Amino acid sequence: MKNILDFVKNNKLKILISIIVLIVIIIGAYKILESKKKEYVITEVSKYNYFVLNKDSKYGVIDTMGKIIVEPIYDNVKIPNPEKAVFICRQEDKPIALNDLNEKIFTEYEEVNAISLNGIISNIPYEKTVLKYKKNGKYGIIDFEGRKITNPIYEEIKGLENKETELLVKLNGKYGVINVKGAKLIKAEYDNIVADGFYTDKNKYGLSGYIVSNKTRGRI
Repeated sequence: MKNILDFVKNNKLKILISIIVLIVIIIGAYKILESKKKEYVITEVSKYNYFVLNKDSKYGVIDTMGKIIVEPIYDNVKIPNPEKAVFICRQEDKPIALNDLNEKIFTEYEEVNAISLNGIISNIPYEKTVLKYKKNGKYGIIDFEGRKITNPIYEEIKGLENKETELLVKLNGKYGVINVKGAKLIKAEYDNIVADGFYTDKNKYGLSGYIVSNKTRGRI
C-alpha cells in the first residue's frame, strides 16, 4: 500500500495528465458517436419480398412466388419495409405485428405500428428502419428486430412532414424532433414543427430546415 501511495505522490503530474487525456478521448469519442447518429441517411429498398394481398375487401400478405404468408382476414395490412418479414395487421382497430411464420411478434408491448411518411411521395409510404411501440400509455421506437432505440417517454410519435428519417415527437405537451437513430434534433418546446421542404437530387431532404412556432396569447 505504501509503494502505491509513494508512486502516486511522485507521479502526480503524470497521473493528472493521463486523466485529462483520457477525458478528452472520451469526450471526442462521444461527440463522434453523436455526430454519426445525426447523419441523414435514407434506407433504400432494393428487393421486394412481400406484397399486400387484397381478397374480398380483406387483406393479407403474399411473397414473390404468390404464396400466402398471412391469410387475407384483416381490415388493413401495412408492410413498412418489403425486405423485412414484419407485417402490421389491423383488426377491429387494433394493430397486430406478425412475421413470415404468421406468429405474433413484439408482444411485450401494448401495440406496435408503422410510422407513416407525411408530405413525401414514395412507393413505400412508411419509415423503413423503425416502428413505434406503445408501453404504459407512452410511445418509443424500435428497429425491425425489436431492439429498443428510445424509451417509451413520448405522448405521440409520427413522421415529420416533408422529411424522411426524422420524427415529430410530443413530450409534456410540446413538440420536438428526433431521428430514426433516436438522436434529438430539436428540443420538445414548440407547439408546431414542419420541415421547409427543401430538396435536392443529391441530398434529398437532408439539407432542409425547420419551421417552428408557438402559440401566443393575444391581449383582450
